[in-house]
Parts: sequence; C-alpha cells; structure tokens
Amino acid sequence: MSAAFLSGFITGGSLIIAVGAQNAFLLEQALKRHWALSIAILFMLSDAISISLGALGIGALIQSYPILLEVTRIAGVLFLTYFGLSRIKASFADETLLLTKANTKMPLGLLLTTAMAVTWLNPHFYLDTLILMGSLANQWQANTYEFIMGGISASILWFLSLTLIGRLLAPYLGKATFWRWLNRFNGTLVIIIAIQITLMSFPE
Repeated sequence: MSAAFLSGFITGGSLIIAVGAQNAFLLEQALKRHWALSIAILFMLSDAISISLGALGIGALIQSYPILLEVTRIAGVLFLTYFGLSRIKASFADETLLLTKANTKMPLGLLLTTAMAVTWLNPHFYLDTLILMGSLANQWQANTYEFIMGGISASILWFLSLTLIGRLLAPYLGKATFWRWLNRFNGTLVIIIAIQITLMSFPE
C-alpha cells in the first residue's frame, strides 16, 4: 500500500464521515431496509466523481467562480431546512402512523432523487471532496491516481459498513418510540448542518 493511497484513504475517510446529511439519510433507509444498497452505491459514485474531478483540477476551477458555490449554498440551505423540518414534523405522528411510514417503501426514483439532493445540494460535499481533496492531491502529483483510489476506497468501505450496520440492527428496532426519536435526531442534525452552511465562508 503506497503512501499516496494511504493518504487518500485516511483523508477521504475522515471527510466523508463528516458529511452528516448523507450518513443520516443512508442509515435511516438501511434501518428501514428501503433500497439502502442502491443509495450507498449512488453516494459512492458521487464521491468517486467528485474526488476524481477535484484531484484533476476541477475544484480549483470552481473556486474561481464563487457564484457557483453561493448558488449551491442557498439551494442546499433551503433543501436541508425543509428536509430537517419534515423529519421533525413526522416525529409527532401517532405510533401507528410512525410504524406504517417506517415499513412503507418509497418509490426508488424518489429515494434516489432525495439522495442526490442530500449529496449535490450540500456545499460541504463540494468543499470536502472536490476542493479540499483536490488541493491535497497536488501533494501527490506523481501518484495522483493512487491518492484518488485511496479516497474512493474509504468511501466504499464507509458506506457499505453503514448499510450493513443498519440492516443488522433493523430487526431489533421495530418500536414507534425508536422511529420517533430517530426522526427528531436526523431532523435536528440536518437543520444544524443547514445553519452551519448558512454561516460558513468559502475558501478564497
């Protein structure tokens, strides 16, 4: 295992784990057994594309057009706020409705669309995978592709592990109280992320 691969793996892993909206959404679907693997694959592909583009210089290009990140920030804050509030609102439903929603599969298209929004409308995703990983890749110009593969490998390992953990825990979490507090936790987490995005300043 080369130093470039290890650097990409460690850096990518620490940044990917920090993108809380993705993790909260995937874990919820894994616990519900609602197309979790499909969502995990979408997240992996998104990370692979963004990390690769960042390492190949696209991140630096986007930084020269701050209006792009600003538009993404506004769209991301609006979407994440709506997403978080809808989760908190759902947590106040009665027990029967909570369990019904927990066991009802949403259409795959709607789930994947939401997963895309959680990813591509989140400025943290761009800053971490496209810009920060891209700038770090410059330290490994002779081994750029190994650095990229390290970051992608971390993404694959993390999202597959999260999916597996959710599926293993699912049979033991069938009470309405669990889903009530999971919705509140996820909703609060996503709203906190929206506030952080509102207050964040992009690198010059």
